[in-house]
Amino acid sequence: MAEYALFVPECNVDTSLTLSLVAYRYPFVSHRQGIGQVARVLVQQQAACRAGRVVVGMVDRDKKFTEAPELAKFRPLARPRRGQEQFHEILKHPEVPNQYLIVLNPACDSWLYRAAEAASISLPALGLPTALPAFIDFCKQENVEENPQMQRLLRDIQRAQPIAYRDLADFVAEVMHLPGAHP
Repeated sequence: MAEYALFVPECNVDTSLTLSLVAYRYPFVSHRQGIGQVARVLVQQQAACRAGRVVVGMVDRDKKFTEAPELAKFRPLARPRRGQEQFHEILKHPEVPNQYLIVLNPACDSWLYRAAEAASISLPALGLPTALPAFIDFCKQENVEENPQMQRLLRDIQRAQPIAYRDLADFVAEVMHLPGAHP
């Protein structure tokens, strides 16, 4: 790998998930506000990707996803299907080596909510709302990635390793050239 991997999440809650996937110790997470900004960074990083840098964008599959034509070229990455398809998809740019896109379905806040359910994590025990609309509001807070409740939730999801989280953790470990998913 010519340079460090660069992770480009779309919003604050996506940044929280990305930080969890890289075990909160990886400094190359470049938060961007909005899917258009993520797409712009991916285009700007194409030469670096051709030179060996790995760049991974993370966006939500929401109504704005189709508004970023740069992302239309990405295709599903050939890899084992592990039953996580309802949660997310991992795409690869067919013409730009080392460029990937994680598309959370439908959005990161719902992804986290469903991952917590799959892991049998008690949201009230963490002081988090149990109703999805209120949980989504919590996730939309400015700087939610620094919120202790969010960090505890992500650590609990990380420990429980529901299939959707494990699939993303394995992918991140692979592109970072680490020896496996985070424990």
